[in-house]
Amino acid sequence: MQIKLYIIGTIYISRSQARRILVGLEKFKSIIFDFYQVPNVGQAFVDELFRVFPEKYPNIKVTAVNMNEAVRYMVERVDKPSSVKIG
Repeated sequence: MQIKLYIIGTIYISRSQARRILVGLEKFKSIIFDFYQVPNVGQAFVDELFRVFPEKYPNIKVTAVNMNEAVRYMVERVDKPSSVKIG
């Protein structure tokens, strides 16, 4: 399942935003978060996507793609489990 995160005017900063995006995704074996044109993200947002969710569902492969430098910096700071891949 590929999730395109870009929406004009949306800034992803909170855990609650991440939780809303994650609703129902536990049914899939692989999730790709596409950050194309997402200018920046908050630490709590990426922690929820790339640490909390994968720890709760370790059999789901989570991947991040199309990150700019600012987004990549935040994603790389998260203490991710091995099921998370950064592309």
